[in-house]
Amino acid sequence: MRICLAQINTTPGDFKGNLERITRGIDQAAADGCDIVVFPELAIPGYLSQDLMYHASFIEENQQALATLCAHSAEPSNKKLLIVVGYLEPNTATGKPLFNAAAGLLGGEQVFNHRKNLLPFYDVFDEQRYFESGKAPTEYSFNGIKLGIAICEDLWNDKGESHYPVSMNPLTKYQSSGVDLVLSLNSSPYVHDKLMARQQVIAEHMGDMTLVYVNQWGGQDELVFDGQSFVLAGKHLVFQSIATFEDEFAVVDCPIRQPSPPSIPPPPPVALYDLLVTSLKDYVLKSGFEELVIASSGGIDSALVVQMACDAIGPRHVHAVRMPSIYSSEGARQDAISLHERLGCWDYEVPISHEALLIELNTLFSAHKDSNNLVAQTEQDGRYNAIADQNMQARLRDIYLMHFSNAYGALALSTGNKTESACGYYTHFDMNFGFAPLKDLYKHQVFRLAAESGRIPAEILEKPPSAELAPNQTDEANLLPYAVLDPIVQAYIEDYVNRFADFVDWVSGLQRSATIFSLDEAQLERWLQEPSSQASYERMIRLIAVMEFKRRQTCPGPKVSKVAFGMGRRIPIVKKFS
Repeated sequence: MRICLAQINTTPGDFKGNLERITRGIDQAAADGCDIVVFPELAIPGYLSQDLMYHASFIEENQQALATLCAHSAEPSNKKLLIVVGYLEPNTATGKPLFNAAAGLLGGEQVFNHRKNLLPFYDVFDEQRYFESGKAPTEYSFNGIKLGIAICEDLWNDKGESHYPVSMNPLTKYQSSGVDLVLSLNSSPYVHDKLMARQQVIAEHMGDMTLVYVNQWGGQDELVFDGQSFVLAGKHLVFQSIATFEDEFAVVDCPIRQPSPPSIPPPPPVALYDLLVTSLKDYVLKSGFEELVIASSGGIDSALVVQMACDAIGPRHVHAVRMPSIYSSEGARQDAISLHERLGCWDYEVPISHEALLIELNTLFSAHKDSNNLVAQTEQDGRYNAIADQNMQARLRDIYLMHFSNAYGALALSTGNKTESACGYYTHFDMNFGFAPLKDLYKHQVFRLAAESGRIPAEILEKPPSAELAPNQTDEANLLPYAVLDPIVQAYIEDYVNRFADFVDWVSGLQRSATIFSLDEAQLERWLQEPSSQASYERMIRLIAVMEFKRRQTCPGPKVSKVAFGMGRRIPIVKKFS
């Protein structure tokens, strides 16, 4: 059976663009002599369309697109091609308003309809908000082959809970009813190491059936899809897509109930850097922007973001603004200039001056001498927070950058990473720009990606990270060494570890699995043995917990870890628990 795996990049509500990609896949599959072409989950409306699906006109356009494809399937060149495509099916009975469905189109008719049986309701997924669950698997005989249809969660889940209804999985029923070939439509976002888990879990239940797994690729708000479509014959990998960053119409001659060919080893993991650049590029271009502006300090985070921006949309569309203050070092200034010259982006220098402004502001705020006034009380008691004076520099930079963005039409990028965001180590607006490419990266990942690029000056890679808001200031002196802080944040956010003894066990477990989670594991081990380590750990946990109000106001960024700050992490702002 010759099958085309149509791995495409869709956009919610872009019915015209999605239809053009689907039509191109159909025509390519027909020209290549395919029997079947399979598209990703909800390819017609785009995934995730979320509350757009409540609009009646949205559903109507979805239905019109399906009808257009059905008519296209009747074209002489396409009449023998079975087209399997994801769409929204209105629910005319009681229950949720829609079904997450897959249509089988052949010769101008819809020959089958599959409704997704298992609806994910964890992490970023909330499909039970919109969809009624399908109640049965779908089988269809085509050219003497018995097909079974599945949509993403119908085959597997990565929730890791024993009570999850795997017994309802259509895959089990397809085995018992003698299905030869399972066609699976997917919109499965990237998460570290997910591909391996995905294939292993599915292979365990395949028996001697063949599986065609088609996944979408590209960035969509906080999600980025990695493609990585594949074909399994039993437990043997017959085909694995490696073209993750462009539409691919791979043609595979799939074995059916035959001795499987030699297993093909899986390709190297998706390059995290390329995935992040794809996410940034799609966010910018799909949103209608053409230019980017970034505050470039000569530090490692901003350096990596500037490089990513240049790779995403081209250096002549990237505007890097240096904003030195009285505390900015000449070394940082030269490092940033060197980076911009090396990358070929636009360079601007806009000095900021905050001291006179602080005097003026505080004078105006001190207008009331009544002892009941907050300002008067604070000054009298010596409780004035001098950190606010330092942070004024960052706030001025935010204003200048947003002026550039507003005046000249360039999307402003944030440069904060996950470790800093966890601790609230940024002024309130630093993370409130258009998009944060590093939002789900720990500091050790930032260092690794920056070093691997070979384009960021060594001086930036080697110097201690610093906001340079005060003399001789470093991030690690204000917080903890990143070799220690990264694992604390990862354990707390991704695995909900909030006790010191449990954290020690967590570190030991990751060390045994050879997982990279720290800049310097030896330094982490030494810190764990220090008498003050438990108190420092508990201080950081409290800090992470109370900073939820700041994180809730940050801009979107691509999710690449098991749990990211954003739509998939639901923590109350007001609480008495850390």
